[in-house]
Amino acid sequence: MFAQSTEWQPERRAQKNIGILMHVLMIGTDTTLLTGTIDNTLARHEDYALRADGQISIVLCNRRQPERPLRPYRSERLFIQPTESRGYADYIPAGVRLGMARHAEQPIDLITAQDPFLTALIGLRLRAKTGRPLIVQDFSCFVSSPYFVRERPRNRLLWLMARYSLPRADAVRVVNKRERLACLRLGVKPERICVAPTVTYIQPFAAPPDPERVAAWRQQLDLPEGTPVVLWVGRPTPVKNLPLLLQAFKRVHKAVPQARLVIGGDMSGTNIVGQAAAYGLGEVTRFPGAVKYEDLPPLYHLASVYALSSNYEGLGRVLLEAAAARVPLVSTANEGASDIIAHGITGHLTPIGDPDKLAEAILAVLQHPVRARQMAERAHEYVMNHFAPEKLTERWVKMWQRVGQRLTPCE
Repeated sequence: MFAQSTEWQPERRAQKNIGILMHVLMIGTDTTLLTGTIDNTLARHEDYALRADGQISIVLCNRRQPERPLRPYRSERLFIQPTESRGYADYIPAGVRLGMARHAEQPIDLITAQDPFLTALIGLRLRAKTGRPLIVQDFSCFVSSPYFVRERPRNRLLWLMARYSLPRADAVRVVNKRERLACLRLGVKPERICVAPTVTYIQPFAAPPDPERVAAWRQQLDLPEGTPVVLWVGRPTPVKNLPLLLQAFKRVHKAVPQARLVIGGDMSGTNIVGQAAAYGLGEVTRFPGAVKYEDLPPLYHLASVYALSSNYEGLGRVLLEAAAARVPLVSTANEGASDIIAHGITGHLTPIGDPDKLAEAILAVLQHPVRARQMAERAHEYVMNHFAPEKLTERWVKMWQRVGQRLTPCE
């Protein structure tokens, strides 16, 4: 049985094909392609294949969960095959085996690895067997961020894998400027590195808000009209540093008692709700749980400020969504945010790990709404121009085409 996509698809007008027929083999670990739990990842990859006028085959390295097995997916242009592995040790042999099987069925022109870790090692093996060029993608700050290495013991091993795989790739895709500089220091040749941010479909967030859907959120979260709302949405992984946001909001709430904090996402397996209560914020923090992608735009539109507290971010796609929705931005000065926010012009950047500075920036937005709206408008204009999905999709697909033809990845 093959799964079929029923999730939101990006609106498309009649388009010309921008590339030549090609078959791209991707090695990845993003199970949301098959679960649809976050974003519109599947729709994005369908769009890539359409624009390349070719096909994408994805070997999805995943750990088998007997109670929730992943099914392969097939459409006219996209094929996804999960490995259903017993553990990480099986990723490499399973990934190579499935990749070669796909190559035997339909010869591939290009290999891309989702990360510079195990998928890159699979990609290097497949390149040796097929002779096809390899792009290794670095969607975060695996080389540049000291926080990544310190975050957990296994990250040291991942960092070493990245240092091994990136210089050996035919091309490297990074999503922010600092990581490009880190790759150069690592020894990757400058002509092999492209800064190509992840495509984020920001149009639904830029569309005029639906008053009824915004009102429904207000009613659900008990947020009367005029309530100052600090918003955060995402997966509560350690890198997001939600305790920092709670510490900052405690200071914000002391200065603006009517303010409320909304933290959207599945908090199971974390102690974030308990920490909010421990900080005395249990009554003023709202936890709507996991939010469907199509329900995010009206949630953004009720926010007074979007606050990002991450230690590191490859891109900070939530900032793009918030800017598209004209929500004022406050973020720690991580790698991705620094490519989106010009401090004092399109938002506020604060030192990583500093709750006082983060609180000051949030209060600056709440207490100076006219200036905050001006910055939000500038951020909106910048994001809609520099992170337009059409431009970013074309940049990524052209990178495929150029590397597949043994050319330098960036024009």
